Amino acid sequence: MSPRSEHAADMADVEARFDHNMKPFAARVDKRKGASIDVLPQLRTEERLFDIVYIDGDHRAASVFADARLCWPLLDHAGVMILDDYRWKLDYPVTERPAAGIDAFLQEINGDFDLLHKGEQVIISKKLPAAASGITLGGRGIDELAGGGLVAPLVSFVVIAWNYGRYVGATIDSIRKQDYPHFECIVIDNGSTDDSAEVIARHIGDDSRFRLETLPANHGQLGAALWALDKIKGGFVSFIDADDVLFENYASTHIQVHMALPKSVAFTSANVAEMDADGNALSSSYLHHKLERKDAVRGLRPAQTVLRLPTISASAYRFLADNTASIPRWQQGWLWAPGTANMFRASVLRLVMLGDGSKPCLQTADGYFNVISHAFAGSALVNVPLSGYRLHASNYFAVGESIDGIRAGTAAFAKKSHDFTYESIDLLLRECERYAWVIGADFWSVLDQVTRQDWERLRPYFADERGFRLFMHHAPKLVAVFGRRVFRRQVVARFSGRQARAILRAGLGRLTLWDHWKIISGRHRIRRSKRK
Repeated sequence: MSPRSEHAADMADVEARFDHNMKPFAARVDKRKGASIDVLPQLRTEERLFDIVYIDGDHRAASVFADARLCWPLLDHAGVMILDDYRWKLDYPVTERPAAGIDAFLQEINGDFDLLHKGEQVIISKKLPAAASGITLGGRGIDELAGGGLVAPLVSFVVIAWNYGRYVGATIDSIRKQDYPHFECIVIDNGSTDDSAEVIARHIGDDSRFRLETLPANHGQLGAALWALDKIKGGFVSFIDADDVLFENYASTHIQVHMALPKSVAFTSANVAEMDADGNALSSSYLHHKLERKDAVRGLRPAQTVLRLPTISASAYRFLADNTASIPRWQQGWLWAPGTANMFRASVLRLVMLGDGSKPCLQTADGYFNVISHAFAGSALVNVPLSGYRLHASNYFAVGESIDGIRAGTAAFAKKSHDFTYESIDLLLRECERYAWVIGADFWSVLDQVTRQDWERLRPYFADERGFRLFMHHAPKLVAVFGRRVFRRQVVARFSGRQARAILRAGLGRLTLWDHWKIISGRHRIRRSKRK
């Protein structure tokens, strides 16, 4: 493309050939027809960024110089610019061939590029400015913008190891190789009886970002995770299974998505590559990790309006935007990849802490944190595998890859997970005053969410003796927080007959005829939320 070319009328054949060659890639090509002096500024107005810019066409020095100047702001950091025909027609006047225009442009941006090749073509890459060596906003480093008062997010990795000496070394090594340097890592020897402590110490070495913590007995994964929450410094945290491995772009991709989502969420969940005990790949995705869900919001905010990581190129950012979906908090069911795949906001985890970890809690961290955190603040799915999920005989949840129609988990695990949901109900009811202030009227829908039951199974879930006893015990507090009318409505929505009368008496005292009528008529029922 050129600023103004008298040969524009002769380009019909060229355009037809271009369309034919690009036809297999039509979904990925955005063709703009017009003079470069008109189109290139429009791309900048649209805040477009590119990894590669190729300049060809009009061979006049002034045209090449103008095109290069207009394209330079469109090239992302570390992007590549290819300027064609540098040695074209050396016998032509200087003004009628590209070389002088290319030389003038290179002189103008001297110091801002690395020369990769100089021959028939000149190929350069855009340097990352010193101020932008970390996170940037609109191409400027946050150190420059904030005068040193704003720094990159700190990620806390918590590796919980119980008798995984044969795997945990590879896990630690994969964390050390992250292309995102702003992290700390706590490795917890969770009461292991094998050689885990020695393996951990050897692989940590003298890296100050890592430290070993030891629990004298197995607290369970959730118990150890809760124990670690008041010991981490990061605003974002991932609990890493000691038999999994991270890809080098794990932290940078999660953080970039957190920084760029349309709305902040409790956690991001990336896809995983499933592998066997020896590390052989079995699949490149997890069955339940799907972006196509009701009310899901696809995409990220425009690249120029968010904090950008230097390792996430313009094309990588667009790819993430195409493969990320925010899932609203009222979507129910298991929506995420397991364990290691998730990066949480530490503030949300502290909001839903189930004790301080001083007592064993033999549950999975994701089984608790994913469900209740999502119910509070939603989540986002990143349909890119960022870790390897190891399947083996000692894996508590699954020994085989996720396949449609086949259950990966065990019956014992499913029952234990179901039973543990009553612990979540107890926490919400016990802390109802605090949570009613934080999430308001959504308290009751969050209560239903953490049951992990389909809507038609909610009443049988609460009618279980455990649910009944919890409502009985917390009834006076629920009345004090929500008032008599809301309390009555919510109890009758979940209980009937003898149970409803007993809970209402525990909270209201003597029942009125109106109370009895509500119970008998069953006027209130749990209804699925239709929020938008």
